Amino acid sequence: MAKQQSKSIRSRVVGMVAGGVTHGQVAGALGKPATTIRVFDRGAFYTVHGADAQVAAQRVFKTTSVIRQFREGEKTLDYVTLSKLNFENFVKELLLVLRYRVEVYGCVGTASRNSADWRLEAQASPGNLAQFEELLFGSSGVQESGGVLAIKTTQQDNSTVVGAAFGDGCVRRLQVAEFVDSGFLPNLETLVVQLAPTECLVAAGDPAASAIGQVMQRAGVLVTEVPRGDFSAPDALRDLSRLLRFTGGTQPDASLLPEAGRTHAMAATAALIKYLRLMSDEGSMAQFSLSTFDLRQYMRLDTAAIEAFNLLPTPQDSSPTHSLLGLLDQCRTSQGSRLLSQWIKQPLVDHRQIEERLDLVEMFTEDTELRQALRDDHLRRLPDLQRLVRRLQRGKAGLQDCCRVYQAVRSMPALLERLEAYCGPHSAVVKATFEFAKFVEMVETTVDLDRTDDGDYVVRPEFDDELQELRQKLNELEVLVEKQLRRVAGDLGLEPHKGIKLESTPQTGFFFRVLKKDEKLLRNNKLYHTVETNKNGVKFRSGPLENASDEYLRARAAYGEQQRTVIQEIVKIAAGYTEPMLSLGSLTAQLDVLSALAVAGLSAPTPYVRPRLVPADQPAATRFVQLRHPCVEMQDGIAYIPNNVEFERGVSTFKVITGPNMGGKSTYIRSVAVAVVMAQIGSFVPCEAAQLRPVDALMARVGAGDCQARGVSTFMAEMLETAAILRAATKDSLVVIDELGRGTSTYDGFGLAWAISEYIANELGAYTLFATHFHELAALAEQLPAASNLHVTALTSGGRLTFLYDVQPGVCDKSFGIHVAELAHFPESVLQESRRRAAELEDCYCDRPTKFSRTESSQTETGDAIDSFLAKYDALAAGDLEPEQRQKAVARLMDELRGVQDPFVTHVLQRLDAH
Repeated sequence: MAKQQSKSIRSRVVGMVAGGVTHGQVAGALGKPATTIRVFDRGAFYTVHGADAQVAAQRVFKTTSVIRQFREGEKTLDYVTLSKLNFENFVKELLLVLRYRVEVYGCVGTASRNSADWRLEAQASPGNLAQFEELLFGSSGVQESGGVLAIKTTQQDNSTVVGAAFGDGCVRRLQVAEFVDSGFLPNLETLVVQLAPTECLVAAGDPAASAIGQVMQRAGVLVTEVPRGDFSAPDALRDLSRLLRFTGGTQPDASLLPEAGRTHAMAATAALIKYLRLMSDEGSMAQFSLSTFDLRQYMRLDTAAIEAFNLLPTPQDSSPTHSLLGLLDQCRTSQGSRLLSQWIKQPLVDHRQIEERLDLVEMFTEDTELRQALRDDHLRRLPDLQRLVRRLQRGKAGLQDCCRVYQAVRSMPALLERLEAYCGPHSAVVKATFEFAKFVEMVETTVDLDRTDDGDYVVRPEFDDELQELRQKLNELEVLVEKQLRRVAGDLGLEPHKGIKLESTPQTGFFFRVLKKDEKLLRNNKLYHTVETNKNGVKFRSGPLENASDEYLRARAAYGEQQRTVIQEIVKIAAGYTEPMLSLGSLTAQLDVLSALAVAGLSAPTPYVRPRLVPADQPAATRFVQLRHPCVEMQDGIAYIPNNVEFERGVSTFKVITGPNMGGKSTYIRSVAVAVVMAQIGSFVPCEAAQLRPVDALMARVGAGDCQARGVSTFMAEMLETAAILRAATKDSLVVIDELGRGTSTYDGFGLAWAISEYIANELGAYTLFATHFHELAALAEQLPAASNLHVTALTSGGRLTFLYDVQPGVCDKSFGIHVAELAHFPESVLQESRRRAAELEDCYCDRPTKFSRTESSQTETGDAIDSFLAKYDALAAGDLEPEQRQKAVARLMDELRGVQDPFVTHVLQRLDAH
């Protein structure tokens, strides 16, 4: 691909870039999307051109004054020059923050760089960071590429069949999935949340491209369009036969795998392999694993739920505790932090698997000594084994990396002994550790471990005959130059190592140095020649020292070359241990997360408790006693008021929560959702007691806002999120809805809220928390057996509003909107007018809630009276009365109707009187 790019640029573009053209011509010639930034490596510096230069100026220098111009006649082209440091910072900003693609071009040949040909030398995208990983992450390894997801769809009947392939060239693991989805692709959105890719490949002309784009936009995933021909299932099977690790000595044939029958998934896999250029890397052959990703093994989460419940941090968070991940991430290792993030996006649904995690969290909670020993004595010193594996696989590792693995392995026996003393054998950890026996022996044999404490990682000279011979020669030369020091010191009358010193540099070798006041001793002395004079003294040499120094430099260079050869062999052998390294890294990451969950639970203002899980086939209720929101209670100056919640199948599954703004409704419903997620990742929960049946999905309609980029209003965003709930929720789901029906008329909003509530309660039967300002929805409890009312309380005294944040059964008896406006310091004239208008409306609608809660007899009486009125009115209209007579007759009918004491009838009569 790089050669093809080079030919295109050589013939049509790069000459223009060097000579100066408009950016539109350059972009047109290259067909470059706006989210791709091209950088040209000019040796000592880099340049960026056209619109890309505007991006570089604003992101790196925060000003456009650094923009310069190429000029040739009337043609001009903006450009910005970047130093190496600026280039590195710019690349980090593009890939990790803006989620752009980056291409770096280098000069071909030795021609002048203003007229040279250029070739694509490196490129990266948010999902494929392999070529820039060292630059981006250095040695930390905390932040990683999210990987690439390829999507292939086809229409079948009234549904969409989705084939997906996910992978990361660094991790060397491929996952595939194939499923049926609806037009809005809710299953695909769940897959995106659970896998968290940073880039998505879509075939050009895919009929579902628009829907895929909307899903990816909500999740913040970059969409890359690739040729339709890249999606070829036969190509995938051929490539997988070379890429996958096969065991048992069988002939590699990917067509025999169970995943091979998923045609659309295999087509997506082909595009993924080609995009990541896996077949061009010989080091990738027989190194990958392939598995099927099953959406049903984890709780369904969509983007709305992730954002609504602050499960993951955002750039706007001013404190780590503002998100669930930030609150729980007490991990000691990078791989532990990554695993915790994955767990939060993939809560378990099988109660047995959840119980296994809870058992281990309970172990670390109860055993303080074990927890502290693990975290302080083992995990804190543990390297990022997953990252070390990638360095070994790419040949970027060194002797220090091998020593870090060695130190981690050597610390395992003590940890295993402590774990086994508490909860029995950990066979997986034991097996992984025993596999390193030969690795440990190799390191102890080849590495001078006594010098590693000083940060000096070298090979034992006695390990290699040539190294040992060179080391002996170097030692002899060091003795020789020491003798020369003593001889020269005696000749000059100076004390060795005090009046005269022996020094050396890697470039020049050995030399003597005396203070400037002793420079006279060297004058006219033909035995010595001066090398350099500066404020620190005079550097000089003798003939014998110079000869010994030259010989020492040659021997040391030979020693270094031979040591590099030995290190390469050591690293090559170490690369054969990648599988046990990954296994050990995975196991220690799990221990890190589980101990971190224990620490988070114990560090809370009130310690968390272990939830009791109820299997799906048991009728027990879901219940939280004195539940708190884990993030809110950590805020400064907060005295959190805990509350209870209980769901019981067939009795109370639909909760309508009413009450004033800022009264705690949103915090209450969010606390329930967050507690469920915490329990199903294996964490203890912030309450006094908890019992729950694992839910299969967490669906949210909370806090929608305008999305102007998509042309979606607040109301439309609400409707889209609610539609997703109605399509995907089941009786085993948890649905959280906050303020549905805003953005349209009161009547439309209430009508939708009522109908949606009825559908969820009657048809879906999902556990539901519905916070609303439509007090009329409280009447659902009278019509739906599964519905019940809750309200948050507040007090008004002396014109002051006091929120109690206490959730009680029943309906809120009044609205506090004007009181809240008063707290916001509205002008008094506005407040008075609002009170007056509210009073007028109350005259018409103050009893409106009773309209929805009248007895059947009162409803029948009102209906009969209205039917009688309409029948008599129709008879008058059909008669031959004069207009004046008809008007009097209608007036009499209205007087008769006024005897009906009903607020709706009264309101209608008032409107008729006005006309």
